[in-house]
Parts: sequence; C-alpha cells; structure tokens
Amino acid sequence: MSKTAWDSLATCFEQNVMQIAEHDLDSTLKNEIRRIAKGRRLAADLGCGVGSLLPLLCEKFSTVYAVDFSQALLNEAKHRVDNPNVRFIQHNLAGDKRLPIVADATFCVNALITDKPLHRRKIARSVFNATKKNGFALIVVPSLESVFHTYHTIVRCNVKDGYENRQALRSVNRLFKNEVISPADGIVDIGGSPTKCFMREEIMTFLSDIGFEVEKVQRIQYPWHEEMTDAPTWLKAPYPWDWLVLARRPN
Repeated sequence: MSKTAWDSLATCFEQNVMQIAEHDLDSTLKNEIRRIAKGRRLAADLGCGVGSLLPLLCEKFSTVYAVDFSQALLNEAKHRVDNPNVRFIQHNLAGDKRLPIVADATFCVNALITDKPLHRRKIARSVFNATKKNGFALIVVPSLESVFHTYHTIVRCNVKDGYENRQALRSVNRLFKNEVISPADGIVDIGGSPTKCFMREEIMTFLSDIGFEVEKVQRIQYPWHEEMTDAPTWLKAPYPWDWLVLARRPN
C-alpha cells in the first residue's frame, strides 16, 4: 500500500487492519515481550501503525521509539498513547535512508506484508540495522499455512451445513482463485490489498539471509471471527495464526 493509502486508514485503522496484540488468544506476544525486555532499556516499534503495541512496550522499556512512514498514523498513535517515554519518528523503512536509531530490542509486527520483494528485503534490512549487536528482533508475519488451514476449515463448515463434499470444494476453490494472487510467492488478497504471507521455513530462511540468527518460531493464534464472517460457535482449535519469530543480531 502507498503512503496515501495508509494515511487514509488512520481514523479507522483498527476496523480495517487486525491488531494482533489485541486478539492474541494465548498471550504469546505479551509473554515474549516480557522475556525480551529483561535487562534491556531501549525498544523500537518499527511500523507501529496507530500504536496498539506501544502500551505493552512502555510497561517494560524505559524508552520506546515508534516508527512509521505515515504521519497520519503516527498522529493517531500520539493521540492514543500519552507517555513521555515514547519518541515518534516518521521514516520509510523500505527507503534507502538509514533509520537514525539503534535499540536493544526491535519489534516489527505485520509490517513485512508488502507484495514487493525488494521492499520486503529493505524493511527487513532496516529492522536488522536498527537492532543492536547481540540484541533481539521480534517479528510477526501472516502465515501462509494458516491461509490454507482456513480454506480447509470453510470446506469442513460447509459439509457440516449439509453441502456435498464436491460442492463445498468447488465453492472454496473459486474463493481460492479470487483471493490467492500468487501461491508461489504467498501473495493473498486480504481486505482488498495484496498481502505477503510466509511459510514457517520461508520466514526463517528470509531472516537468516538478512543476517539474523533465528532462535524461535511460535504461533500467535487469534479467533475465527477475525478470519471468517459468521464463524460458527462450535469452531474451536486449531485456530488461525500468525508466525512470531524471535531473532538475534549476532556480534
């Protein structure tokens, strides 16, 4: 999405873009932030949006840099997060200019979602450069495996509703063709925007190629109603998920 498109979402961001910090069923993200914060003072939220992650970071870090390339989103974050320890910076992580900060821990939550491979690499490189040596980066990305899990679940729901399996598959195959722009590159139409989704091994090798050492990969599970309209109440685990990756920048 362009800067203008992100700017236009500032006042309705939470209605258009899921805030994983608020829908994390197992508090996986919150628990990992607690562990990372021990003994560390400076944090950077890279691609902070309207600041949904900032209250969690402010609880654990003495200084938090909030970075986004949309000034409208930064203004909304400033309005929502009234904390003197937050420093707001407008910066294009996919640009050529280096971010003028280095933090003990960096956080990049669903910012690596552009459908442009070069821009994804530049954003990841910005995260790497903003992370101190021997510091941690916590990165959250949409899961491509979860996308397919959702399609299989829709088939299951349709069969339970009385559809024949062949009819249910035909309907979901049409949905797949409309939404999955590039199966090979994991580009999926989410809310009208081409969005990059990663396989587990793919995000690990992608970050390793940038220079990170990947230490842990976990699921952040979120409710079915965030993925499916009118999700049935009987539908439980396994829930849809994003990947949470904990990576270290080596010395």
